[in-house]
Amino acid sequence: MGLYVTIELGRQIAGALPRYAPKGEVHMRLSGLLLSLIIVAPVYAMNLPAPPSCFSWREVPEIKAAFLVPSGWQFRRHTQGSTLALFVTPEGFDKDGRFSTGLTINVMRNAKPGTAVEYADAFIARLASDKRTGEVWARQFGPLKGYGCRFKTRTDRDTSIVHTLMVANPKTGTLYLFAFEAPAASWRDAWAKGEKIMEFLAVDAEI
Repeated sequence: MGLYVTIELGRQIAGALPRYAPKGEVHMRLSGLLLSLIIVAPVYAMNLPAPPSCFSWREVPEIKAAFLVPSGWQFRRHTQGSTLALFVTPEGFDKDGRFSTGLTINVMRNAKPGTAVEYADAFIARLASDKRTGEVWARQFGPLKGYGCRFKTRTDRDTSIVHTLMVANPKTGTLYLFAFEAPAASWRDAWAKGEKIMEFLAVDAEI
């Protein structure tokens, strides 16, 4: 029975990285957001709020987490080593396992307790430096610590926008990497759905 921490993410605009779905290697794709926190009382089953209209919750039992999925969007998963990758996208995957619009979640449970926060901080700082963005922030979510940045990036197909958020659990060493991205040309329409997905990311503070 764990403490469920629902990370509520505020509205923003951002940039993107290459996007890949499960094919061989797990690619960590990034997304950045402003954050607030809601802590839900611990229960044996997840006590989730009612989903917005045209969305449903998709629970991931092994990590005691849940994420919103818009109607008509796909939810896929892939495991490689100790990393669990989850994908929420309106598209089919191409032959290389890539898609242009959607959310990628990487859950990494191999960090040593006490070092996850330092890793997340350094990861986002390095990403922000590489992408030359000054928009970097850090927030405390109950027992969890989050770091984010936002930027644009040029891919082999187009210019994309990515929101990047990495959340660290200092007690357990688990790291969560969230990334919502879309081509800049279609960002406004994509973010109308993406913002809803990112408003509530329900994770268990004991994982």
